[in-house]
Amino acid sequence: MQDTRAIDEYSLEELAALLERRRRIERARRFAASSEQPGFRPVTVLPMEGIETRPRKPQYRGLRDRILLFIEIIAALGLVAIILASLVNLESLNREVKQSLAATPNSIGSSADEELPASPFPPASNFAELPGSSFPPEPVPPALGLQLPAVAAIPVPTPGPKSPTRIVIPAINIDWPVVEGDGWEELKQGIGHHPGTANPGQRGNMVLSGHNDVYGEPFRDLEIIKVGEDVLVYSGTNAFRYVIKAKRVVTPTDLSPLAPSQTPIVTLITCTPYRIDTMRLIVIAELAP
Repeated sequence: MQDTRAIDEYSLEELAALLERRRRIERARRFAASSEQPGFRPVTVLPMEGIETRPRKPQYRGLRDRILLFIEIIAALGLVAIILASLVNLESLNREVKQSLAATPNSIGSSADEELPASPFPPASNFAELPGSSFPPEPVPPALGLQLPAVAAIPVPTPGPKSPTRIVIPAINIDWPVVEGDGWEELKQGIGHHPGTANPGQRGNMVLSGHNDVYGEPFRDLEIIKVGEDVLVYSGTNAFRYVIKAKRVVTPTDLSPLAPSQTPIVTLITCTPYRIDTMRLIVIAELAP
């Protein structure tokens, strides 16, 4: 039944409902008119239920992430600075060692005609690792509750009259003094002669070890030496020429380079790779006729 009341007889709520109804009718009329135009595609509106929405990150999380990133960058820069400072200090130490050795004249040693006394030091087979390590030996802590007896210090090896005193490798500009012994303290002073091994010119295996990245880096370029090049080992004023025959890399616990030889050879030992020092580089040269 049609409502025949005058406009002023409607309440405010009824007038609002009539106005809303009129708006809906007008929107439906405009929609129907637009749907008749060419190219019109109806749009399906999905209900909001079941749609997952990601909550917005709180403002403080972005600030926290930026602070953590800043801290990580500062830590990385600090680590790089420490590494660079360590390398600079190491280079400075190597430079000082080289300058100190250059200012010290090479030892001439005793006459090569004298007989060499028997070596009082342990043979090569008694060692657990090849010499030449760039890392200082670690002290062994005593077991808890045990009192270890005092042990007399082992005397520093002294060179004999026929011991090697100098090594020269022209191809890689090596000219270093040779000291008796190849422990950590001896290798600070130059190339170390392994106690109990052969002397220059003698039949047997003469073992010489040196650092490649500390205390002057005497054997740094040993890895680029080639087969066929010369190694000169001095005993006093007498020079003995050896010719390189082989190169190889072994583990530090491989003691085969210390084995005796029936022919006069020199075995050169150093760490490798450079400043990683997990292996040993072995260079073997034979006495030239």
